[in-house]
Amino acid sequence: MTLTTAPVLPDAPAPANGPVVRAVVVTSGSHHGLRALLDALAASAARPDHVVVLDTSGADGSTTAADLVAAASTPSFRVEHVPLDARMPDRAAVTRWVRSADLGDDDLVWVLPVGCVPEPQALTRLLDAHRRSPSVGIVGPKHVDASDPGRLRSVGITATRTGRVVEDPPLGEPDQGQYDLRRDVIAVPLAGMLATATVLRVLGWERSFGDLGGDLDLGWRAQLAGHRVVVAPSARLRSVASLGLATATTPARRRAARRVALTRAPWWQAPLLALWVLLSSIVAGIGLLLLKRPRAAAQVLADLGSLDPVGGVLARVRTRGSRQLGHRDIGSLFVPGSLVVRRALDRAHEAVVAPARLPDEGARGDDSSSVARALTSPAVVAVVTVLAVVVAAGREIGGDLLGRLGSGVTGGELVASPATSGSLWSAAFDGWHGTGLGGDGPASPGLALLALPVWLVERLPGGSDVTSPAGALIGALLVLALPLAAVSAYASSRVLTTSRALRAVAAVLWATAGAAGASVAQGRLGALVALVLLPLVLGGVVLITRPKGTATGAFATALGAAVLGAFAPPLLALVVLLCVGVAVVGGAAARARALVVAVIGPLLLGPWLVDLADDWSLAATGPGLSQWTPTTVKPLALALLHPGGAGSTPWWVGAAVVAAGLLGLLAQRRVRSVSTGAAVLAVLSLAGVLVAPRLDLASGSVDPAGPVTPWVGTFMLPLTLALVAAAVLGAQSLAGRVRFAAVGGLVLVGAVSAGALGWFGFDAVLRTWSDPRPAVAVEQAGGELANRTVFVTPGPSGAAYRVVGRETGELARVLPQALVGDALLAEDVSGLLDGTRDDAGMRLAQQAVGFVAVAEGAGDDVARTLDSARGLSRLASRGGYDVWRIAALGTSTTRAVAPSRLTLVTGSDTSAVTTTGQHGATSATLTARDGDLLAVAEPTSWGRHATVELDGRELSPVADADRPTYALPAGEHRLTIEVEPERPWWRVLQGVAILVVAFLSIPFGTRAFRSRR
Repeated sequence: MTLTTAPVLPDAPAPANGPVVRAVVVTSGSHHGLRALLDALAASAARPDHVVVLDTSGADGSTTAADLVAAASTPSFRVEHVPLDARMPDRAAVTRWVRSADLGDDDLVWVLPVGCVPEPQALTRLLDAHRRSPSVGIVGPKHVDASDPGRLRSVGITATRTGRVVEDPPLGEPDQGQYDLRRDVIAVPLAGMLATATVLRVLGWERSFGDLGGDLDLGWRAQLAGHRVVVAPSARLRSVASLGLATATTPARRRAARRVALTRAPWWQAPLLALWVLLSSIVAGIGLLLLKRPRAAAQVLADLGSLDPVGGVLARVRTRGSRQLGHRDIGSLFVPGSLVVRRALDRAHEAVVAPARLPDEGARGDDSSSVARALTSPAVVAVVTVLAVVVAAGREIGGDLLGRLGSGVTGGELVASPATSGSLWSAAFDGWHGTGLGGDGPASPGLALLALPVWLVERLPGGSDVTSPAGALIGALLVLALPLAAVSAYASSRVLTTSRALRAVAAVLWATAGAAGASVAQGRLGALVALVLLPLVLGGVVLITRPKGTATGAFATALGAAVLGAFAPPLLALVVLLCVGVAVVGGAAARARALVVAVIGPLLLGPWLVDLADDWSLAATGPGLSQWTPTTVKPLALALLHPGGAGSTPWWVGAAVVAAGLLGLLAQRRVRSVSTGAAVLAVLSLAGVLVAPRLDLASGSVDPAGPVTPWVGTFMLPLTLALVAAAVLGAQSLAGRVRFAAVGGLVLVGAVSAGALGWFGFDAVLRTWSDPRPAVAVEQAGGELANRTVFVTPGPSGAAYRVVGRETGELARVLPQALVGDALLAEDVSGLLDGTRDDAGMRLAQQAVGFVAVAEGAGDDVARTLDSARGLSRLASRGGYDVWRIAALGTSTTRAVAPSRLTLVTGSDTSAVTTTGQHGATSATLTARDGDLLAVAEPTSWGRHATVELDGRELSPVADADRPTYALPAGEHRLTIEVEPERPWWRVLQGVAILVVAFLSIPFGTRAFRSRR
């Protein structure tokens, strides 16, 4: 089978008295290639009748050109040297000569700039194409690469009606004769063009369109004037890169081609075409940005510079002339717009989806099934092993597994609450947030990140029946944290070794050694997230330091670092320190990518950085990463990866990991960036482990039972990862039997670590959570009343209480906080318990407290006091608490069944106002009479963070009220209460920045495609 196509038209017979052919050679500056071009003309099968060398090099180069012309000229091959103005453009030089020379109307001009060399049969075949029809005015050759004649440069110029130049054929495509049937085209390049003297004299080139645009414009006008423009593919011209242009290689050429279309279109179509160029450029630019091709998007958007009506009118005036054909007559010469759309869609598909492999690509050498290969994969074996360890270690956790997945868990560092996606979102962003009566203190940025997966949990089949969607998510994370950590470690360890066995060992060690078990057993939420993200983030830091690192990897690492910092700020600080170190010692590219991670990662945390500036201790802890009781573990045990507490494996397990890591560092035969980084990471982490127990985070604030310190296990996580990486690198660097023994030793250490965690287990600190409130209290808290429940636990030094409502606070303990809002109830709770205040129940009702639950161990005296208190009625006991119900205020029969968050006060009577959101936020309709008041059961400082509007008009609170109170006019009104977000504009910028970085983190298509962006 042949891939070439033979010409279907026979050679046209040459007339006895054919037209005179004048070859015009244009040279400027360096005359390199002039002699080769003249020699090629002399050796042509059909010589031109006259050769003219138009020299625009000026006085300095004119002598050299004249000498070359004199040497090439012979009696049978006459060459004339014509000096012109220095640096005159080629097209202007040809136009001046044609209009000044003594040429007949039928004479042919063959334009040959220096840098192209015609093959011997080129002129013969150009003349053949010209003789086939008297209407042919311009003929162009096929351009091939001068250094590789087997590759194409152009076969005419192809463009759409809107001036978009189409690269057809693609530059460098092999010449296999696939374009040899092409004939009529809209234009041909200047180099090699054979045109009648009449066409060049009358039409000429429009100087404002440049090179490619000028050629396109000349061909366009020639077609409209009745002169066909054809290409003769059998005539080959070898051209250098600057000649034979048929592609808009620069933004200026793209704009020039667009201006040609706007200028040559009918006057009534020009405005519509301009509008099309405007809209298509904007849409295409946005599409290319979405496909992560910023350079291409900039080029497309630069097409807007072609919308120059003044320049188009002037060009139209300068080139006005007779027109023989209409635009419809030449419509078939343009590339259809549908073809351009299909090509764009194909490119978009390539950008988003990598092409599938052909059947003969990537064939395996074995015949085993996919299932068998998956089951024997080291990755699967490692994950299954870790999952088995989790099942074995969790045998003592209280409650059943399904209960934990439905209601969540409590105990350890976890704070039980009926959290939903809405309450988490409010807790993260509202200026007034938190449990109970709330406050305006700092909120963990991790709450907003948890709100998104909780929202998905709520919309799963049966998700609406889950008691606490956030608790269910944390319960699932507790079960899956270590298997997910194994997957993460296996994937990220690719940067350390190509051995799948070593990667599997690294996954098992990371998921079972050090503080991993304690993270799960003690409910340390921040550590659970770090177990999954830390290997990926540190692996990303390693990748961006390598020559093949990409900007996409840097942005992905920055995004992962930000998520890691939202749950474990100390680890973000560690990542930033490592990136700064890379920026100091790395190359220019690695420095830029490292700075992207070091700067953008923290900035994505937004307003939390302001809270950090006010309280530095926030950087040393995170959700569940505080130690509220003094640690009794000795420094040596801490250095051996034993954090103490539930889930901690014995110190000798950590000693095996430490020994493996140190041996791995000693086995390194040369200094490597990764092993050096692992050593630095280990030293920094060890320093954090030893310093953490001596750092009191609660000094100067609320005084808890004892000092609050950072949990040492937080710093053990990167220490463990650094030791595992060092051990893997050391084993990878060995050879022969020594390497085999090292890998076997690592397998033994991994087996010991996994076995110890499974044997010693997670203990029974955690248990399945159940709401301690009665069903009626749960219903009223989540309904229109939105009231609260006070849980009281008497102790030897006084009663402690907590307030539970529909709001959510932190899901895991962070730092002690002063609950100023809840403290407002202290006097009333004490007066209610000891019976010293007869109006205590009424005052609690004003704060929307509908239920009081007292621990059963409080004694009979407390129970009798509450039984006799005014406005209280006893309910059934539940969950170790005796429960009393508080009646609503007022004497009217239409009052609410219980105290409510929003109350319409009419004299001594009250009625409930529907509450739909968190901390009094609502959108409801109410009917008021003269003198009515709206009372909000929130602290007075709540008013600084909330906006109360009636029919769109903002209300001001009544002065000197003990709670936010607002005077209402008579009539039916629409009430809107919004708790304003904290720093709203910064939040918007933060959200936009996260979306942009997430978009930049997505790798589209193949690596080859991404390299062309």
